[in-house]
Amino acid sequence: MRSVEKRKNKGLIAIVVILAVCVIGLVVYILMDHGVFQENKTVEQGEVEENNPSEETEEDSGVAISTDNASIQLLFENAHSLSIGPETLIFRDGGYQVSEMSTEEKMTLVASQWASLVEQYSTGTSPNLTTTYYLEEDTLKDIYERTFGPNTYQAVNQITDGLCTTLTYDASAKRYSYSGSSGCGGATVFSVHEDIIDAKKYNDRIEIVSAAFYMDMDTGNLYKDYNKTTVLEANPFDPTNTVENQAEKEAAYDQYIEENKDNLEQYTYTYTLNEDGFYYLDSVERTKS
Repeated sequence: MRSVEKRKNKGLIAIVVILAVCVIGLVVYILMDHGVFQENKTVEQGEVEENNPSEETEEDSGVAISTDNASIQLLFENAHSLSIGPETLIFRDGGYQVSEMSTEEKMTLVASQWASLVEQYSTGTSPNLTTTYYLEEDTLKDIYERTFGPNTYQAVNQITDGLCTTLTYDASAKRYSYSGSSGCGGATVFSVHEDIIDAKKYNDRIEIVSAAFYMDMDTGNLYKDYNKTTVLEANPFDPTNTVENQAEKEAAYDQYIEENKDNLEQYTYTYTLNEDGFYYLDSVERTKS
């Protein structure tokens, strides 16, 4: 009789233990499901944005491009006009918006690309020799549309390089030309030295950032601005570093810009991406004074 009771007691104890284990397991499961026992893990912002795309939009921070990239250098150069001394449009006035420029102004801006392509031929004999200078319209049209976009070119009565050459449109010959003597010169003791310090490619544009300083070659003084209101340094470069070693001079100027760029004027050159897959000049803006 006692043995039967002992077996019943052992059976009840076993059932109680099993129920207790089940209850404990259930509690642990509930707590873990609510994160109480989960591992302490930091969630990165990128993961949050990826999991909640409707709440956050990833900013286009751009992709860095080497400042020595040949295409970047070309875009940078093509945004400048010919000038004796610092360009007034950029360095005096702070830049330009292509959308606000007239066709004639755009033609002058791209003279830095077409001026060296002007051809010439002579007729007659000395002293009655006549020289004609000309630029084929197709050449100008190609330069203009590579800079400002497809289907933007339209013929104008005259084009000028902004210095001393003016060519008149000849509709029958499909060229711009001028007959007479050519050549002009000029010099200035005031110059600007500019170098690219950053370049980035975004989804819809390329931005090229430069820094610049100004120099009075009579005194050797460096200035921060076109109007010479702020002196950066007094004659910091070797005065014996003459035109014979121009490469050394340019290297010294570029090094100065790199070392002092945070204290110099900065300009942003913007080229926008067109639907044809190419970048076209949009604006130049002084973005740091």
